[in-house]
Amino acid sequence: MKHLLALALAAVMLLLTFGCSGTPPTQSAGNATVDHSVALVERPEFIETRPPEVVANFTLKVESVPTGVLEKKPPPPPPPDTLSNDPNPNPAHKYAYIVGISNYEGTANDLQFCDDDAQAMKTWLQGEGFTCRMDLDLAATAANITTGLQWLINSAAPGDEIAFCYSGHGGRSTAGSAIISADLYYVTHGYVMSYFNAANCTKKLATLDACVIGDFHLDVVTGTFMATASDNKNSYDAPDLNHGAWTYYWLYGTETVGLVYAEDAAPYAESGMKAWASLYRLRVDPIHTDKYTGMMDM
Repeated sequence: MKHLLALALAAVMLLLTFGCSGTPPTQSAGNATVDHSVALVERPEFIETRPPEVVANFTLKVESVPTGVLEKKPPPPPPPDTLSNDPNPNPAHKYAYIVGISNYEGTANDLQFCDDDAQAMKTWLQGEGFTCRMDLDLAATAANITTGLQWLINSAAPGDEIAFCYSGHGGRSTAGSAIISADLYYVTHGYVMSYFNAANCTKKLATLDACVIGDFHLDVVTGTFMATASDNKNSYDAPDLNHGAWTYYWLYGTETVGLVYAEDAAPYAESGMKAWASLYRLRVDPIHTDKYTGMMDM
C-alpha cells in the first residue's frame, strides 16, 4: 500500500510540475505497458513573452497570402465516388512537404522529437512513392514554410497527390490555430490552408502533430484528408519511442500493421494515443476530417 501511495504521489507531483506530460507505452497500442524509468517530457503550448504589437507583426493570416495564390483556379471536380475504395489509387506524381521543428530560436520553446517525427514521416512517404521536400529545425522559417507550400502548388497537376506533414509547436493566435515557425511566426490555419487548398489536384493528405491545432479542420475542402494530434488540447512527446505519441502510432499503423488507407490509419493513431494517455489519466483529443471521395490509398 505504501508503494502504491508513493507512486500516486509521484505521479501527481510530476503532473503539477510539467502540465501536459506523459510517458509512452513501450509496446504497441494493443499491448501497452508503462516504463516508469523514463522521465516525463512535455510538448507544451508555445511560450509567448512578446507584447501584442510585436506578435501582430509575427502573425501570417489569410490576409497575408498573395492575391495570386487566392486567385488560383479551383481544382478539377473529384472522380466519381466509389464509396468502397480509392478512385485514384495510383496518381501520376506524389509530392510531400514536411516540416519538423525541435530547435526554435532561443531555448525557451525547444522540443525533443519533432525533427525525428519529420525524418520518419519522410522515410514512410518516400516508401509510398512521394517526392519529398523537408525543412527541419532552424531552417523551417516562416519564409521557407511559405516557399515549401508554394512548391506543392507549383508541383501538383490534376490527378496528382500531395501531402503536408508538420510536427512542432502549435499555438493560438488572434486568427485561431497556428503552427509556429522556427523564427517564431504564427503561421495560421487560414494562411497554410490557402496555399494547400490552391494546389490543383483532388487527393491531399495533411497530418499535424502539435497542440491546439484543431482550427485547421475548419479549412478542409473536398479532396482532402486531415489528421491531427489535437483539437483543443495538447500533443505529447514519447521519450522512449523518440517520437511524438500520435506520430508514433500513425507510423506504427502504416508501416508495421500495414494500413494503407488514411481512413484506417487515423483512427488507429487516435486509439493508440488515447490508450497511451489513459495510462496516466491524461486527456487528449486527436481528430481527423475526411473529405476525400472514397477511401484514400496513401
